[in-house]
Amino acid sequence: MINRSSNVSARRSSDGSSSSGGGGGNIVVLAHHHPSSKTKERRSSSRSSFMLPLLLASLTLLIMMIGRPLLPLSSSSSAKDDDALQLKSDSTTSLRKPSDASSDYTSSRKQTNNSNYKLTPKHQFPKGWQTFSYDHIRHHFNCRERSKDMNKPLPSLDDWNFMRRTYTQIVDNTIKPWNDDLIPPTLGYSIVPGVPVPPPYYAKLSPGKGRGLFASRYIKEGELVHDGTVSDIIFPNAMKFREFVFSLPRDFACDAAEWVWMQPLEKGGDYRILMGINISALMNSGGKDWHDEEGKTVNAVPESGYEGKFYATRDIEEGEEILTDYDVYYTKWSLVGLG
Repeated sequence: MINRSSNVSARRSSDGSSSSGGGGGNIVVLAHHHPSSKTKERRSSSRSSFMLPLLLASLTLLIMMIGRPLLPLSSSSSAKDDDALQLKSDSTTSLRKPSDASSDYTSSRKQTNNSNYKLTPKHQFPKGWQTFSYDHIRHHFNCRERSKDMNKPLPSLDDWNFMRRTYTQIVDNTIKPWNDDLIPPTLGYSIVPGVPVPPPYYAKLSPGKGRGLFASRYIKEGELVHDGTVSDIIFPNAMKFREFVFSLPRDFACDAAEWVWMQPLEKGGDYRILMGINISALMNSGGKDWHDEEGKTVNAVPESGYEGKFYATRDIEEGEEILTDYDVYYTKWSLVGLG
């Protein structure tokens, strides 16, 4: 809030009207006539009669300018005003232009680069790493033990940025720059390219499943929930995936092995290796087959085994966990060279 008094003081100081001292001009001394006491009384009375209406007028004007806040409000009237103010605020938020909304994410998307994570050099890779299968990779890093940990913290911004820098350095340095997306990976990505609005979910710990995704608002049946075609990364071959994983510290390597899957990118196409590299990778699978004691049903799946867009299969309430079906994508690691 602007301090008006300080601004006025600053202006006065700048134009010199409040500064002390004077110029070097001649000083003229004027003789003063001292009026009698009666004259003083008449002048005082006249001045008082002039100032009183002026003060009353000023007070009236002040009251008119302040208006309603000086009037007593009933509790019902105050509540209506609060509701109106909230409605106006909500409307303003919903009508913001993307350029206005982008400032909300600017500070949170900055790469801090404060992590102390180091890449493992190739000469320290395990012997025969070039032929490791998917299962062999998980066994090497003891990922089974990490998978059992249901209290793993959510990846931080530094964690995601480290994974992204590693992918760029090891796999593909021509990939689109992630810095162009105003949505940080801790919130997802811009579900519509060029529009800084994240997907309708957020990440938190899921009871019994560890990390998961939850609806940030009410999602209607048939609505787009996740678009992997604008957020997933693709490995050109199994060798690059192995090099990427073995370059990472153990916990990151296990996360990468957990977040990777295989699918064709078009009907009848070859199978490729894909991975999520933002919170979309934390989406769990539903149903009793995935140790869901409550038997929660799947609510977001792609339309086919080669699609990357996930749609709501039913209405999803705010705060409800987003659950997909991992079996939508056929898995046979030998088809991508990791058998």
